[in-house]
Amino acid sequence: MPKMSEEKLERLRGLDRPAFDFADSKITDFFMRAMEQGYNLDTTGFLAHPGFFQAPHKKELDGVDIAIVGSPLDLGAIGLAGARHGPQAAREASKNYGPIDEISGNIPFEQCSIVDFGDVEWSGTRLDQRVKQDIADTFRELSQAGLYTLNCGGEHTTAFGALKGLSEGQGHEAFGLLHIDAHCDTMAVWGGDEINDGSVFRQAVLNGFVDPERTVQIGIRGRSNFLWEFSEDSGMTIITADEVFEKGMTYVIDKAKEIIGKEKAYLSLDIDGIDSAYVMGTTGPEPFGLSPRQVRELIQNVRDLNFVGADLVELNPNRDPDGYSSHLAAALLWELLTLLVCCRVKQTGGGNPTNWT
Repeated sequence: MPKMSEEKLERLRGLDRPAFDFADSKITDFFMRAMEQGYNLDTTGFLAHPGFFQAPHKKELDGVDIAIVGSPLDLGAIGLAGARHGPQAAREASKNYGPIDEISGNIPFEQCSIVDFGDVEWSGTRLDQRVKQDIADTFRELSQAGLYTLNCGGEHTTAFGALKGLSEGQGHEAFGLLHIDAHCDTMAVWGGDEINDGSVFRQAVLNGFVDPERTVQIGIRGRSNFLWEFSEDSGMTIITADEVFEKGMTYVIDKAKEIIGKEKAYLSLDIDGIDSAYVMGTTGPEPFGLSPRQVRELIQNVRDLNFVGADLVELNPNRDPDGYSSHLAAALLWELLTLLVCCRVKQTGGGNPTNWT
């Protein structure tokens, strides 16, 4: 191989910059500001801010745009216990993601004030009390303060509490729903609990939190399809996992936009919507499902809708010995966060930069 010329070497050496002197000045400015406040790119040790994506842990809501909340619950899970540890595992894995939205090139922490609100605090041990009271009260407080919310479960039942709180905090709004899952979760009361993992969206409709005619359920499959008649009877649109593969993601995205429309909506992502070949760290793994890239593509291409809340649920670290499911969950939570930031900026014109002090 011929020797590199001095002229070429000189040109290449001219490209050598200090670690945080980026060609894009907004990236440099962000790191200079955030690192002074404790943000750290070296995530191998103790972090000054151990919240989701190193967001500051705050309860004060003045000037805050988006709150991330953990709901460590699995009392109503139909399957193996362990989803209560999902928020802790996702927080730990999330330190490897961010701070730049690779699709837009924007920095969510500069566009919006984002906080980790912490985990929901339980007032008792009953499932209905935790879902209908504790979770709902938390999300009602956030909704009344004008925040968008990102819930990390915990079991899927936690979505009922989040939807209840958001709906009541906004004058009993009925939201459109983009629901990614292996299961419709619209079965009748089963096992004595009115609201559980398998009935969450039937009950959300019956309580007026979700408009079934503005609901799209994507990735549905498995042996329990006879339990989900309510989805079709109430007017929900079901796109099975087979249909996703047969018709393609463009069809799925266009259909979701058509059904949900421009009014307020909520996105619920059960990680078992993804094929169990990718995700065994979940309470109810199902084969023949979506790929992580398909789910990511869907989230990235509905940014022009009006989402005010989202969740990722059913991460079960007890079934995740190598930590892969937790890392994938954190990556998808980042996609959901950037989605909410885009929606927030579109609706409000932008918020306050995140402040770690």
